[in-house]
Amino acid sequence: METTAHGDVPKTLQTIAYISVPNSADLEFLLWDLQDAIAAYAQFSDTALPRPVDLEADDAGAVDGIVLAIEDVADDETLTAIEQALERFGGTGTRVYAAIRAAQEGAKQARGTAIRLHKTCERHDQLWCGGVVVCAGSGIAALRHSPRMGLMRRPFSEAMDKLVGAVRMGCSIEHAQLLGGGNAGSVDADGMVRVKPALPAPIWHAIMKRLGTRAQSDI
Repeated sequence: METTAHGDVPKTLQTIAYISVPNSADLEFLLWDLQDAIAAYAQFSDTALPRPVDLEADDAGAVDGIVLAIEDVADDETLTAIEQALERFGGTGTRVYAAIRAAQEGAKQARGTAIRLHKTCERHDQLWCGGVVVCAGSGIAALRHSPRMGLMRRPFSEAMDKLVGAVRMGCSIEHAQLLGGGNAGSVDADGMVRVKPALPAPIWHAIMKRLGTRAQSDI
């Protein structure tokens, strides 16, 4: 696919910057889930684990890969923060991935954000490698203690595992699916895999509201 063609050459990523813009419980959950899965697969396959860089370190330098966790509506302030992150941590050829949290009906907005991310990467000579759009609405962080392959998390975990494969191979998410014999047809023209809850919207919202209330009571 043209949008990710330059990211189709696999590369072992030694260092990765995991960046949440803005900082929120939901976005941090997506990054936590991704890193946890990457570590599990590395342990299972007895392969090296990419080193996450310290975002606060003054000498972080350029990294091999950047994973952005963002909302589906990226305003000018968010895009400015993303530009600054790419300038600070990225270099020519840095692979850039994204996990976008969207409303259940937010696929259209997420697509616009993915297109803007791709153009931003091009301006910085970095490689847009796609990612996942989690169309679950707000409060998804309440799933942190739910089984990863249980009813509530399974669709998101399966989509996130496609992103895991791409990061581990150091290529676009579509090319990783082709190399791994997966379903590349699930990757859209913008290099993104979109996923929604397995449950009907009213049931999903009711359960998430209950989980969110329980999580607040545990604090």
